[in-house]
Amino acid sequence: MTTRQSGFLSSRQALVLLGLLFMTPAFVAWVMHNSSEQGWRPQGTTNRGMLVHPARPLALPEAMMVAGQSANDFLQGRWTLLYIGDADCDAVCNENLYKMRQIRTAQNENMRRIQQLYLVRDEALPAPLTALLASDYKDTAVTLMTTDQVQQIAPSFLIDGVSMQAAERVYIIDPLGNLMMYYPPDADPGGMLKDLKKLLKYSKIG
Repeated sequence: MTTRQSGFLSSRQALVLLGLLFMTPAFVAWVMHNSSEQGWRPQGTTNRGMLVHPARPLALPEAMMVAGQSANDFLQGRWTLLYIGDADCDAVCNENLYKMRQIRTAQNENMRRIQQLYLVRDEALPAPLTALLASDYKDTAVTLMTTDQVQQIAPSFLIDGVSMQAAERVYIIDPLGNLMMYYPPDADPGGMLKDLKKLLKYSKIG
């Protein structure tokens, strides 16, 4: 009968050790995740925008029209870059419209999968804004909103206690009409571009 050489593991011991090696990382991750009220999160993230979790299905007012169709139908089938602002369109507004245009254009052949929408919290466009849209943002759909419509959509865009009136954000809406991500006004357009490129790469819709 042969005896096992000293220093070698039995098959059972090796199996147990292998199991521990596989289980340890998962256990450590679980402990770190549950070690605080909010859980541990890695500092480096792959997205530059802020995720809306869970994503919010948008139900815009039935009477709201965009580009000759209902606003809800407009949001179906393509990725939407959305900005909500006032009719005076200050420097922040202009910068956000510019970012949206450039990010869409930079997607090259995928730009057909993206659309831009500017919801205006007013019932009339002043001449300067009309001229700006016609000259610089021809591909941006523009819709005027009544006071009632603004109040109806406000809860959907209330995030982290900040209302859409004060946020000056750019939102990303998926091709199913779900609000899923947003960017603050000082967001790096390069990061926004990378996020959208990644969404288009891995998305099976839109």
